[in-house]
Amino acid sequence: MMTFLARGFAVYVCVLLFPMGVAFAMDPGEGIVLDPMTGDYKITYSAEQDDGSKILSHATFVPATKIVPAIDSKFNLDQAGAVNYSYSVRSGAQSLQVMKTVSFDIVGKVVGSQNLPTNMQTSTVAQAFAVLEANSLALTTPIGWRGAISTYENGASISWNPVDSSAGIPPKGHVKGFGFSSLSLPGLGAAQFKGARRFANGFGGEGPHPDSDIRKQYDALKQNDFVARRAAVPMVAVPTPFDAAVLLERIQTHVHTWITIKLLDAAFSSQLDRYFQSAISAYRLNQPRVGKKQIQTMRELIRKEQPDLGRDEEHESDKSREKNDDRKSALIAHLAARILDFDLEYVTKRMGGDKDD
Repeated sequence: MMTFLARGFAVYVCVLLFPMGVAFAMDPGEGIVLDPMTGDYKITYSAEQDDGSKILSHATFVPATKIVPAIDSKFNLDQAGAVNYSYSVRSGAQSLQVMKTVSFDIVGKVVGSQNLPTNMQTSTVAQAFAVLEANSLALTTPIGWRGAISTYENGASISWNPVDSSAGIPPKGHVKGFGFSSLSLPGLGAAQFKGARRFANGFGGEGPHPDSDIRKQYDALKQNDFVARRAAVPMVAVPTPFDAAVLLERIQTHVHTWITIKLLDAAFSSQLDRYFQSAISAYRLNQPRVGKKQIQTMRELIRKEQPDLGRDEEHESDKSREKNDDRKSALIAHLAARILDFDLEYVTKRMGGDKDD
């Protein structure tokens, strides 16, 4: 079982990082080879000596992907108009590592977060730490964990790690309470998870030259050293000032990305597109009643494919919701349907709620 799991994790990483047809020019003898017994990577690289000669040296890369995570996504609109996101995370019985990191990349900012000072020459260390602390407090964080936010121009990266370096989510473990609020609407994004390595990775001495191809291959391995799972993540920015037509265009553009990942049938997407375009045109022509009708038709089509979207999801068990979200219909996946139905309802609420126009 250990060998099978290790090979499975490693194949996942190899396929992700090194697609067929990609070749690296390396010195003779250099390479990165999977050890199928451990799931680790054996690295052979040329190390330059003081006299300018090179010898082959060896290192081991222990990936953080020997985990089988699952995530449940919840999202709801609060009275202030922000979307509250909350997540519970499980580690499967087949995991070989303790889960140590849960992270997201999102569109827009977390409500309550701040940007770090742009001019560190005029800012103090205390000011920078105050921003980091404020950002941590903007997150909902389970007991025993700490959260962090890194902001950039149009979005942010969010991560949680256990306070105790020896802690985390063990195999069969379950932790609730990860969350935040955002003004951006949910889309299908990726939650990223990392496990705890048995020992530190690294090279003896300086390792391969920074510009060498073996170093580039190793850096790519590190950069993609995580397991991804689909989750409801802030992906659609709400325009300011609010514009229903622009927002519908953004939702439609994001929905089109679901086709290539097989979560939305292309023919069903084309059917929805007709109503998207009609609603967009109606709102641009100041015909909100017509726009609302087109949105209602889309929601009816979605619920015909996923009839249980109207159930009481707030009180449904996490395992049941995870099972439902993984379920696919012939035309649209359950989590995708939940997200699209929510986003469309948001537009009608912003344009006057559920009352007649």
